[in-house]
Amino acid sequence: MAEALQAYINMVTGVTKNTQAKAAGTARALLKQARLEDVATETSERVTKLAEEIMNASRINRDLLQHFVTSEVDKAVARLGFARADEVQALRDEVAGLRAQLSEAMTRTAKRAPAKKAAASMNPTSKATTRPPGRKPPRKTAASAESTSPSGEE
Repeated sequence: MAEALQAYINMVTGVTKNTQAKAAGTARALLKQARLEDVATETSERVTKLAEEIMNASRINRDLLQHFVTSEVDKAVARLGFARADEVQALRDEVAGLRAQLSEAMTRTAKRAPAKKAAASMNPTSKATTRPPGRKPPRKTAASAESTSPSGEE
């Protein structure tokens, strides 16, 4: 009797994975121990229904246990500051998108740079360094050389 009851408890609590045959066997063993085997033989629908109830209870309890464990793990992970796999994947996707944008921007900039360089080399240089043709730079005189001496003596 203890074995059949233990098998029933294991199935209902979701400790073991049930098959239809296993659940039906457990139901029959329980009915036999309760001396209802003759009744069960005559009413196989009851056995089938009990087996279905055992299966449903087992599935529901297993789902509840899985949900509970997942919830507790999620809480622990959140306290430790870990990211979930879907969050990490979202960040990876975002980084890949940003890299693509950066690469595209760098390609556009590289294409524009030679055109700007060519235009800059065609423009005259600043006015301070340009002289009209035929004109020489002013000569320094002794007086102007003394005033600009690096020693600062006059």
